[in-house]
Order: sequence, then structure tokens, then C-alpha cells
Amino acid sequence: MEVHAHTHTERKKWTHYLWEFLMLFLAVTLGFFVENQREHLVENKREIVYINSFIEDLKLDTSQLNGLIELRKKRIKELDTLFQLLSSDQYMQQGTSVYRLYSFPYWDILRFYPNDRTMQQLKNSGGLRLIRNQKVSDMIINYDVLVRNRKEYEPLQVDLANQMNKDIEKLIDPILLYKINHRSDSVAQLAIIENLQIADTLIHLPQKIIIPAIEEKDKKMFLKNLYTIKSLFLAYMRANLRERQLAVDALKLIKEEYDLK
Repeated sequence: MEVHAHTHTERKKWTHYLWEFLMLFLAVTLGFFVENQREHLVENKREIVYINSFIEDLKLDTSQLNGLIELRKKRIKELDTLFQLLSSDQYMQQGTSVYRLYSFPYWDILRFYPNDRTMQQLKNSGGLRLIRNQKVSDMIINYDVLVRNRKEYEPLQVDLANQMNKDIEKLIDPILLYKINHRSDSVAQLAIIENLQIADTLIHLPQKIIIPAIEEKDKKMFLKNLYTIKSLFLAYMRANLRERQLAVDALKLIKEEYDLK
């Protein structure tokens, strides 16, 4: 009868299994740590990209606001001039100024269009969490809230601008206005071809324009609307000044916190 021999395998000690467990645990932990560090590096790079992009947006906003503020100051002075002309009845003898104001309506809305490409990316992708610096994150959010809340004045100014156009049409001669605009269009087209800046002095206006007197009730309504529009321009300018100051403060804070030149 054939007898089968059984090979005897030496049983491993418990310390061997413990060592294998420790090696496996260390390998998994190290892999997790490396992956975590890699994600942190990627997020840090994305954060810097967003920060640099936001800095460029703030610079563009600041430049646009500088121009708007100066233009608003200019228009407020011109609104004052028109108010004085109408209230003292000088408009009847200084019709040229009235026609120029009609050709370049100073009550039109001057809108501020913030450069929000970075902010939209941060919102849509949930990227705000990447801005780890709490001071900078709060500043970015505060700036975004401020520039979006200033639109509350626009519907009122649109209504006033439409009313102003109706009011001032009572002062002007449509035939003369057509000749002025026709001349203006020709000058503008020539300037575009020659790549020139169009100046107010290029608009062809008669040296002397006489405007008939308008009814007192129409004049009072016109003056009321002028005063309201001037008040809105002042409110817009104050808002622009706050926006510019916050943009400047944000730029300073970001550069300091991220050690940027």
C-alpha cells in the first residue's frame, strides 16, 4: 500500500503578519499623503491663477472708473450750465448751447461695466473655496456685492432721460437739428476713415440761434428733471468713488497678502 508523504510548512510568526500589515498601512498612507499633497499643489496653482486674473480685472475696473468719474464731473457742471440758462431765460438767446446739449445729451446713462470674468469663474466652478486667505476672500465678495448693487438707479435715470428728450424737443427746430446731425454724421464718417478723434468743435452749429420761449409749466418740469438727473449723477459718482476706493484697497491687500509686486 502506497503511503503519501505530506510536506510540512513551517507556520509564520505573528510578528511577520504584523510587519506585513504595517508595510501595507504605510504604503497606503504614503500614497494618500502624496495624492493629497499633489491636490494641494494643483489648488495652490489655481488659486494664484485666479488671484492674478482678479488683479487684472481690478486694474481694468479702476481705469474705467477713473474715466467715468471725470466724465461725470464734467457733465454735472454742464447740467448746472443748462439749468442756469433755462432758469434765467438765457436759453432764448443762447440756443447754440441748447442744440449742442441735444446733440450730446448729458443726461444719458454712463454705465460702469465691471470686469467680472474671474468672479464668474469663481462662482460657477465653486472656486471661491480656493481663496484660502480669509481677508482676501471677504474683500473679493464685498467688492462684487458693491458693484452689483449700484444698478438700482438705472431704471429711474432711463425714465428721466426719456422725459428729458421730450422736454427739450419743445426747444429745438427739427429741420435745423436734421442739418446739424447730417453734418455731424458726415464729419464722424470722415474722422473714422482718417482715424481721427471727433471733437465737439467739429459739429457745425450756427453762431446765433434764437429759441422761442416755452410755457412756464414746461420750463418748471424741465428744471425739475434736470435737478433730479444731476442728483442721480452725484449719486452715481459717489458710488463710483466707493467702487474705485474698494478696488484700490483690494489691489493693495492682495499684493500684501500674496507677497506680489
